[in-house]
Amino acid sequence: MLRLAAALAIALPIGAFAQSLSPGEIEAMINERINNLNPYQELLNSPDPARSLAAMQIMMESGDADLVRMATEYGLLSPNPTVKRIALEGFLATKPVLSIRFDGSKTSDKDFSNVVVRNWTGTVDADMVGYWRISVGEYLADSSCYANTYNTSDCFITVNSDGVFLTPRYMNGRATISPEGSLIGTANLSNVTDTVPFTIQLID
Repeated sequence: MLRLAAALAIALPIGAFAQSLSPGEIEAMINERINNLNPYQELLNSPDPARSLAAMQIMMESGDADLVRMATEYGLLSPNPTVKRIALEGFLATKPVLSIRFDGSKTSDKDFSNVVVRNWTGTVDADMVGYWRISVGEYLADSSCYANTYNTSDCFITVNSDGVFLTPRYMNGRATISPEGSLIGTANLSNVTDTVPFTIQLID
Protein backbone atom coordinates (compact mmCIF):
# COMPACT_ATOMS: atom_id res chain seq x y z
CA MET A 1 0.00 0.00 0.00
CA LEU A 2 2.81 2.40 0.92
CA ARG A 3 4.60 1.64 -2.33
CA LEU A 4 1.38 2.36 -4.32
CA ALA A 5 0.88 5.69 -2.55
CA ALA A 6 4.47 6.66 -3.20
CA ALA A 7 4.15 5.72 -6.85
CA LEU A 8 1.01 7.86 -7.21
CA ALA A 9 2.69 10.78 -5.48
CA ILE A 10 5.50 10.64 -8.03
CA ALA A 11 3.28 9.99 -11.08
CA LEU A 12 0.68 12.74 -10.56
CA PRO A 13 2.99 15.76 -10.93
CA ILE A 14 4.60 14.17 -13.98
CA GLY A 15 1.18 13.49 -15.55
CA ALA A 16 -0.04 16.99 -14.80
CA PHE A 17 3.12 18.47 -16.33
CA ALA A 18 2.77 16.26 -19.40
CA GLN A 19 -0.75 17.61 -20.05
CA SER A 20 0.22 21.28 -19.74
CA LEU A 21 1.23 23.44 -22.70
CA SER A 22 4.41 25.42 -22.86
CA PRO A 23 4.29 29.09 -23.91
CA GLY A 24 5.97 28.14 -27.16
CA GLU A 25 3.35 25.50 -27.92
CA ILE A 26 0.54 27.95 -27.18
CA GLU A 27 2.13 30.56 -29.45
CA ALA A 28 2.42 28.00 -32.25
CA MET A 29 -1.25 27.10 -31.87
CA ILE A 30 -2.23 30.78 -31.95
CA ASN A 31 -0.22 31.36 -35.10
CA GLU A 32 -1.79 28.33 -36.75
CA ARG A 33 -5.29 29.51 -35.87
CA ILE A 34 -4.61 33.03 -37.17
CA ASN A 35 -3.07 31.69 -40.37
CA ASN A 36 -6.12 29.52 -40.94
CA LEU A 37 -8.68 32.31 -40.64
CA ASN A 38 -11.71 31.98 -42.85
CA PRO A 39 -10.56 33.37 -46.23
CA TYR A 40 -13.83 35.26 -46.62
CA GLN A 41 -13.31 36.90 -43.24
CA GLU A 42 -9.83 37.89 -44.33
CA LEU A 43 -11.29 39.62 -47.39
CA LEU A 44 -13.79 41.52 -45.23
CA ASN A 45 -11.04 42.55 -42.82
CA SER A 46 -8.74 43.84 -45.56
CA PRO A 47 -6.83 46.95 -44.46
CA ASP A 48 -7.83 48.51 -47.78
CA PRO A 49 -11.34 49.99 -47.21
CA ALA A 50 -12.21 49.79 -50.91
CA ARG A 51 -11.35 46.08 -51.12
CA SER A 52 -13.19 45.37 -47.89
CA LEU A 53 -16.32 47.17 -49.11
CA ALA A 54 -16.17 45.41 -52.48
CA ALA A 55 -15.83 42.03 -50.76
CA MET A 56 -18.88 42.77 -48.61
CA GLN A 57 -20.99 43.81 -51.60
CA ILE A 58 -19.97 40.82 -53.73
CA MET A 59 -20.68 38.39 -50.88
CA MET A 60 -24.10 39.95 -50.28
CA GLU A 61 -24.96 39.65 -53.97
CA SER A 62 -23.75 36.04 -54.20
CA GLY A 63 -27.03 34.45 -53.13
CA ASP A 64 -25.12 32.14 -50.78
CA ALA A 65 -26.92 32.28 -47.42
CA ASP A 66 -23.73 31.82 -45.37
CA LEU A 67 -21.83 34.51 -47.26
CA VAL A 68 -24.78 36.90 -47.09
CA ARG A 69 -25.03 36.37 -43.33
CA MET A 70 -21.30 36.88 -42.82
CA ALA A 71 -21.18 40.05 -44.94
CA THR A 72 -24.36 41.45 -43.37
CA GLU A 73 -23.00 40.99 -39.87
CA TYR A 74 -19.68 42.56 -40.81
CA GLY A 75 -21.34 45.59 -42.41
CA LEU A 76 -24.02 46.26 -39.80
CA LEU A 77 -21.49 46.07 -36.97
CA SER A 78 -19.07 48.40 -38.72
CA PRO A 79 -18.40 51.76 -37.03
CA ASN A 80 -18.51 53.38 -40.48
CA PRO A 81 -22.04 54.74 -41.18
CA THR A 82 -21.58 54.42 -44.94
CA VAL A 83 -20.67 50.74 -44.62
CA LYS A 84 -23.66 50.22 -42.32
CA ARG A 85 -26.01 51.79 -44.84
CA ILE A 86 -24.66 49.77 -47.78
CA ALA A 87 -24.92 46.58 -45.72
CA LEU A 88 -28.53 47.36 -44.80
CA GLU A 89 -29.44 48.06 -48.43
CA GLY A 90 -27.78 44.83 -49.50
CA PHE A 91 -29.64 42.92 -46.81
CA LEU A 92 -33.00 44.40 -47.83
CA ALA A 93 -32.29 43.43 -51.43
CA THR A 94 -32.35 39.77 -50.33
CA LYS A 95 -36.08 40.28 -49.47
CA PRO A 96 -35.89 39.13 -45.85
CA VAL A 97 -38.84 38.64 -43.52
CA LEU A 98 -38.59 41.32 -40.84
CA SER A 99 -39.91 40.84 -37.32
CA ILE A 100 -40.89 44.23 -35.89
CA ARG A 101 -41.20 44.54 -32.11
CA PHE A 102 -43.40 47.41 -30.88
CA ASP A 103 -43.19 48.49 -27.25
CA GLY A 104 -46.70 49.70 -26.40
CA SER A 105 -46.20 49.38 -22.64
CA LYS A 106 -46.36 53.14 -22.11
CA THR A 107 -49.56 53.73 -24.04
CA SER A 108 -53.04 53.07 -22.71
CA ASP A 109 -54.57 53.58 -26.13
CA LYS A 110 -56.56 50.46 -27.06
CA ASP A 111 -56.04 51.26 -30.72
CA PHE A 112 -52.43 50.05 -30.34
CA SER A 113 -53.66 46.47 -30.15
CA ASN A 114 -56.14 47.11 -32.97
CA VAL A 115 -53.40 48.23 -35.33
CA VAL A 116 -51.09 45.32 -34.57
CA VAL A 117 -53.66 42.54 -34.31
CA ARG A 118 -56.50 43.54 -36.63
CA ASN A 119 -54.74 45.58 -39.27
CA TRP A 120 -51.47 43.64 -39.44
CA THR A 121 -52.51 40.22 -38.11
CA GLY A 122 -49.73 40.50 -35.53
CA THR A 123 -49.73 39.61 -31.83
CA VAL A 124 -49.71 41.62 -28.59
CA ASP A 125 -48.69 40.04 -25.29
CA ALA A 126 -49.83 40.83 -21.75
CA ASP A 127 -47.11 43.50 -21.41
CA MET A 128 -48.46 45.39 -24.43
CA VAL A 129 -45.53 44.39 -26.61
CA GLY A 130 -46.58 43.81 -30.19
CA TYR A 131 -44.92 41.70 -32.88
CA TRP A 132 -45.45 41.86 -36.63
CA ARG A 133 -43.70 39.88 -39.34
CA ILE A 134 -43.58 41.32 -42.83
CA SER A 135 -41.60 40.45 -45.96
CA VAL A 136 -39.55 43.02 -47.86
CA GLY A 137 -40.48 43.20 -51.51
CA GLU A 138 -38.98 44.61 -54.68
CA TYR A 139 -36.88 47.75 -54.89
CA LEU A 140 -38.88 50.58 -56.48
CA ALA A 141 -36.28 52.50 -58.45
CA ASP A 142 -38.56 55.43 -59.28
CA SER A 143 -39.22 56.03 -55.57
CA SER A 144 -35.81 54.88 -54.26
CA CYS A 145 -37.41 52.58 -51.70
CA TYR A 146 -38.36 48.99 -51.00
CA ALA A 147 -41.94 47.76 -51.18
CA ASN A 148 -43.37 44.90 -49.16
CA THR A 149 -45.11 41.78 -50.36
CA TYR A 150 -48.55 43.02 -49.23
CA ASN A 151 -48.39 46.31 -51.06
CA THR A 152 -46.08 46.06 -54.02
CA SER A 153 -46.51 49.58 -55.37
CA ASP A 154 -45.90 51.78 -52.29
CA CYS A 155 -42.80 52.44 -50.22
CA PHE A 156 -42.27 50.25 -47.19
CA ILE A 157 -38.63 51.08 -46.31
CA THR A 158 -36.58 54.03 -47.47
CA VAL A 159 -32.89 54.28 -46.59
CA ASN A 160 -31.08 57.59 -46.92
CA SER A 161 -28.64 59.84 -45.07
CA ASP A 162 -31.36 60.96 -42.64
CA GLY A 163 -32.10 57.44 -41.41
CA VAL A 164 -34.29 54.45 -42.16
CA PHE A 165 -37.96 55.27 -42.75
CA LEU A 166 -40.75 52.70 -42.48
CA THR A 167 -44.05 53.67 -44.05
CA PRO A 168 -46.31 50.65 -44.42
CA ARG A 169 -50.04 51.16 -44.00
CA TYR A 170 -51.00 52.43 -40.53
CA MET A 171 -47.39 53.31 -39.62
CA ASN A 172 -44.89 56.12 -40.11
CA GLY A 173 -41.59 55.53 -38.37
CA ARG A 174 -37.91 56.40 -38.43
CA ALA A 175 -35.03 54.26 -37.19
CA THR A 176 -31.25 54.17 -37.06
CA ILE A 177 -28.86 51.24 -37.07
CA SER A 178 -27.64 50.55 -33.54
CA PRO A 179 -24.07 49.52 -32.68
CA GLU A 180 -25.47 46.00 -32.19
CA GLY A 181 -26.77 45.88 -35.75
CA SER A 182 -30.50 46.36 -35.07
CA LEU A 183 -32.93 49.01 -36.28
CA ILE A 184 -34.13 51.11 -33.36
CA GLY A 185 -36.65 53.92 -33.66
CA THR A 186 -40.09 55.32 -32.91
CA ALA A 187 -43.29 55.31 -34.94
CA ASN A 188 -46.67 56.96 -35.20
CA LEU A 189 -49.42 54.37 -35.61
CA SER A 190 -52.87 55.11 -36.95
CA ASN A 191 -55.26 56.37 -34.23
CA VAL A 192 -52.65 55.80 -31.49
CA THR A 193 -51.98 59.00 -29.55
CA ASP A 194 -48.47 58.22 -28.25
CA THR A 195 -45.42 57.49 -30.35
CA VAL A 196 -44.39 53.85 -30.06
CA PRO A 197 -40.76 52.62 -29.85
CA PHE A 198 -39.88 49.73 -32.13
CA THR A 199 -36.91 47.51 -32.89
CA ILE A 200 -36.03 45.17 -35.74
CA GLN A 201 -33.29 42.64 -35.15
CA LEU A 202 -31.29 42.22 -38.34
CA ILE A 203 -28.60 39.72 -37.27
CA ASP A 204 -28.65 36.78 -34.88
